[in-house]
Amino acid sequence: MNYDFDWSLVLSGQYLHWIIEGLKYSVCLMVLSSVLAVVIGVLVTFGTLSQNRVVRFIFESYIELCRNIPTLLWLLFFYYVFPELFPESITRELNASTSLNFWSAIAGLSLSSSGYISEIVRGGIMAVPKEQIAVSYSLGHSRLQIWRYVIWPQAIRNCFPPLVSRIIHNVKNTSLAMALSVHEIIWATQQIESITFRGLEVTIISTFFFLFINYIMAFSARLVEKRLMRSVN
Repeated sequence: MNYDFDWSLVLSGQYLHWIIEGLKYSVCLMVLSSVLAVVIGVLVTFGTLSQNRVVRFIFESYIELCRNIPTLLWLLFFYYVFPELFPESITRELNASTSLNFWSAIAGLSLSSSGYISEIVRGGIMAVPKEQIAVSYSLGHSRLQIWRYVIWPQAIRNCFPPLVSRIIHNVKNTSLAMALSVHEIIWATQQIESITFRGLEVTIISTFFFLFINYIMAFSARLVEKRLMRSVN
């Protein structure tokens, strides 16, 4: 390969600043969107388990919207369409905000992943044997105690591996925030490449960043999963 690497150019001055800022924004996107997606997903799970058919239909429809609309469209919706749903005064304030693109990315990423996470959690709960729940009631345990000591511990073990996989997928999806000009690492990569024509160097940096983050998450998840399995045995 006849390519002369020039790391000193992309790792100095303004370009280094863009890379560092991009890493910061990427980490913020990853953490905030993943936490919100899990919280929303768990809450939606309880809605889908409701005995009320109307409530259950609403939350199941929410899941279908989240899963069947591409993540990028959710980001574009919150950035371009969502502000227009408010009165004109609020719309002007939202459009004038310099952080609208960042929070639109957070909202879109969280909403898109929450539908998948809800189904993962629901599957973990439904996998708990009904006989154990019936026996717990017969022993006089309250509904809260059954959820705390019988259902949740097993549900967490059941859904942990696919839940981690979904969170890792969400971490990779944060690169879509570039479409809203959020100054994350992929945006920085594109900007530096367009100015310096040293795209290979910055692409390698962003690639290793995602590899490092996802490897750490996967490795930590395996350790937690082993501990969960030991607690069962």
